[in-house]
Amino acid sequence: MNFFKEYAPIIGLLVLTLVIVMLFSNQSMLFSKSATAIDTELARASRDAMTVRTRMDLGSDDCMNEFPIEIGHWRGSNYNTANRASGLDADVMLMRAYTNPESYQPLFFLIIQSDNRSSFHPPIVCYPSLGYTIEEEGKEKVPVSMQNVGWEEEFSIYKKSEEENKSISVKKLVVVKESKGKITERRVVLYLYLNRGFTSNTITMIRVSALAPLSGSYENVLEMEKEFLSEAFPHMFEFKKEEKLIIYQLMDLGLWGWLLVIVLFMIPILIICYPRFAKG
Repeated sequence: MNFFKEYAPIIGLLVLTLVIVMLFSNQSMLFSKSATAIDTELARASRDAMTVRTRMDLGSDDCMNEFPIEIGHWRGSNYNTANRASGLDADVMLMRAYTNPESYQPLFFLIIQSDNRSSFHPPIVCYPSLGYTIEEEGKEKVPVSMQNVGWEEEFSIYKKSEEENKSISVKKLVVVKESKGKITERRVVLYLYLNRGFTSNTITMIRVSALAPLSGSYENVLEMEKEFLSEAFPHMFEFKKEEKLIIYQLMDLGLWGWLLVIVLFMIPILIICYPRFAKG
């Protein structure tokens, strides 16, 4: 009892801190899987950043290999990535070619994760190092497949307009390779990043690319890539629903909720004041 009396102020402050943290958090912050963010930028957060929860462990080879080989009408075939992963300093890497009976060419799908942010090679750096020239750079909106139950409602929390609340921003590159002054290859690339915040060096990139006509419009290829990502995204992550802080949820219960909040604050205050009560 003397120990409790001597350290009551410190114990009370610790309990008060725990009460404040609990009341000014929500269930997702306390109990859910760790949150991450999808974004079009690697080095900084942009206006396109969104908070998500991953549906699969992108840091596990076993989980990555279980990523659906069939997505809608698309069917994939794996590449051996052992040498590529080592060359890119990647911890986990999944590379597949997906084909669709309605299209005449494959899409090249890549998920790559590294715990070394400084060695990560974004496409805007990687393609020029491979001899490509960036012809065009921009952003695209990828509509999310509404076949995934619940996405439409969750999107409306983060996006305000009718057009935006069903789409995700991705980075776009159009790159070409030349030989003797003539274009020999042209690709359309869409990609984005999953970032776990400044406290983690782990970074994940999701990329899809395809060959495009050597000149003229590439819209058909672009739409094909967006269609694929639209169906692939729901297999990888889900959006966090907006939740009230626990203190507001308790207050919404009415009188009993208010009383519980008061009691939670009174307990550490009484502990802090215990030495004075005992002395009296």
